[in-house]
Amino acid sequence: MSRLCEWTSSAFLKVMARLMTMATVVMTLALTLTMTMTMMTGTAKAGIIRDTEIEDALLRIIRPMSESAGLNPDMMEVRVVINNQYNAFVMGDNMIYMHSGLITSADSMLEVAGVLAHEIGHIAAGHIPRRGEVIENANMASILSAVAAIALSASGAGDAAFGVLAGGVDRSQRIVLARSRQDEGVADEIAIELMEEHELSLKPMAEAMRKLGAQRVLPQSRQSDYYLTHPGAQERSAVFQDHINNHETEPRDEPQWMKALHQRITTKLLAWTNPPKTTLANNFGDYSPAATYQRAIALYRLSDVDSAENEMRILLDEVPNDPYYHEFLGDVLMAKGEAAAAVDAYKTAISLMETGLNKGQIFLSMGRALMIKGDDASLNEAIVILEQAVQDEPEWAFVKHQLGIAYGKVGRLADADLILAEEALLVGNTELATRLAKRVSTHDDASAIHKRLAADILLQSGS
Repeated sequence: MSRLCEWTSSAFLKVMARLMTMATVVMTLALTLTMTMTMMTGTAKAGIIRDTEIEDALLRIIRPMSESAGLNPDMMEVRVVINNQYNAFVMGDNMIYMHSGLITSADSMLEVAGVLAHEIGHIAAGHIPRRGEVIENANMASILSAVAAIALSASGAGDAAFGVLAGGVDRSQRIVLARSRQDEGVADEIAIELMEEHELSLKPMAEAMRKLGAQRVLPQSRQSDYYLTHPGAQERSAVFQDHINNHETEPRDEPQWMKALHQRITTKLLAWTNPPKTTLANNFGDYSPAATYQRAIALYRLSDVDSAENEMRILLDEVPNDPYYHEFLGDVLMAKGEAAAAVDAYKTAISLMETGLNKGQIFLSMGRALMIKGDDASLNEAIVILEQAVQDEPEWAFVKHQLGIAYGKVGRLADADLILAEEALLVGNTELATRLAKRVSTHDDASAIHKRLAADILLQSGS
């Protein structure tokens, strides 16, 4: 009996090892189809670029369409993943991720708008919470197959056991694929409605789908992530084209403001993602605003900050009221160690920005510059600015860290420990969050509110 149990246990472990491998395949497929894995691999390999100008440009498109879709436009956010693949995806109820390669390879901003409308469709349709259920159901199919496989293995039918297990994985794949196709169709329907409501042409989106659909003949390694994670590109192109044939009877030219936005953010993204020496070579002898902007960024990346400043001064002489030129000049001046001048540049940028746009990144930069100045007035101003940055960027741990430093510099130790505990929670360091929250009550400046907030953090950290 013990030998049978020992053998069965050994067989169980072998099958479970195989199960774990196959389950990993299922999870990878599921997460790839829902584009979660795209975010994880893209972020790990190249990171996310936080740029006020680029994000604002995309939000100008996202927010009106989000409102039309019944979402809160002020809650919508966008992040650009540095990845040359053509892809976009959603995570959470208000966050859209877009690959830099999609923006730079798109023929127009209308094409980008069509992709954004599709991702808004996923959020509006509530696909994000349901994706967890789909993956859970897919995994259940694998678990049930594993139970049957273990029973067969115990009877000596090893090959049959693996066949049952593989069949369960196939079923899991079909579950995820079927739901993914359904979700894509619903998101496309919403995207069509949104583009129609805002009188934006779907022709660029249809053409993009045709291009992606043609990738089916390529080896999988050369196919776009967007094609792999959005099944049926050719079929989707046909749906878009049918709408165009029936509703776009008159030409719909791309609005000039969208053309200008696409040119600006493409210019900036290429400057940040291409090798800086290549950027300088490509723009040699070209004195257009776009080439000058790219040179300034390339020189900044090469630490030639004096030359970068010269290029930005040239741009500002021509366009003195561009907030994003002033913002980048502030970054250059910070790199030069000229904190006071950088503060002035950031203040000018903020004063020139439209209301309603996210100024959190500029507030962060300005707060750091004020801390470098270091006098009492500057430190107190830095706290006000960084508190605003935290309000605008509540999920950005680095912003909380900077505010914690500022609190510490002026002796507000209870505030410092609280915000640093929040930062620790954001990055998953519950041990540090617990230690900081417990320390809050030991400070002389700890009020009842401080202690109550610290207790909340201890509850969140499981202490």
